[in-house]
Amino acid sequence: MDINDLYKSLGLEPPSDNENNHEPKGDNIKARIDRTLNFDKNRNLFLRKWYAIAASLAFIILSAAGIYQYSIHNSSYGDMITITAPAGGTREVTLPDGSHVWLNAASVLRYPANFGETREVFLEEGEGFFQVKRDTTAPFTVHSSHLDTRVLGTSFRVKAYKELSHEIVTVVSGKVAVSRGAEPLALLEKDQEVIFDKNSGNEREMLVEATESVDWKSGNVILKSVRFEDLILAVENAYQVSIHFDRQKFKECENSIRFSTHQSLESVMDLISDIQGIRYEIKGKEVIVSGEGCQ
Repeated sequence: MDINDLYKSLGLEPPSDNENNHEPKGDNIKARIDRTLNFDKNRNLFLRKWYAIAASLAFIILSAAGIYQYSIHNSSYGDMITITAPAGGTREVTLPDGSHVWLNAASVLRYPANFGETREVFLEEGEGFFQVKRDTTAPFTVHSSHLDTRVLGTSFRVKAYKELSHEIVTVVSGKVAVSRGAEPLALLEKDQEVIFDKNSGNEREMLVEATESVDWKSGNVILKSVRFEDLILAVENAYQVSIHFDRQKFKECENSIRFSTHQSLESVMDLISDIQGIRYEIKGKEVIVSGEGCQ
């Protein structure tokens, strides 16, 4: 690379031959290079500091906005009440408008102490059967982690356990509109249900015997063509145990089962062993399940 190329690579004009320069050429070039490098260094340092300040300001602004929105969101509902159904039990709740909710084991419901123009409740965890008092002026909405279920007056169940890979809405009577945010998913009538897959974002509708899906209110668990994880979770919640199994092995398994929560844990596990061919070992509050699964 000659001297002219070096100048051009630094963004400088090469000196002319008749330029009056009292410094030796080598020293002149070095001085210019040093000045350019120092400028770039100072500029980069300035930009790094500026980016850090800008990022900090953005974080503060967004955090403040999030806190503000959260406060507005919660203040619009006023005082909130939280009801929990423990593992091994169910809970019945009467809402401010006279509607009734039955919570299955290990479920959490949050709702305002007083309803306003709308009636909105939050199924934070688990499964609930809702018997909604009709009011055409105030729609009733159940918010679960992935779905919004809206009615005027009807009865339906929402199953939204966090451990499961899906959420289910089943209609016992009336009509129900199910959406995901602003996206409508399904309009359901009696004995119809929608299953929403959390992983794929897809949904499918089915015809069912809806009353069987809520028979747990009477202590009877009826599951038809459900995934193995549903079956295991139902047993865990009914008997307050933790069941360990290989989810990958059993993810394709579908089973149907009927049992009463008055039966012993061992008798229910024997039943699962018969229909799925598993082996199990009960160790206090833990159950170890093994087997071939459904590959």
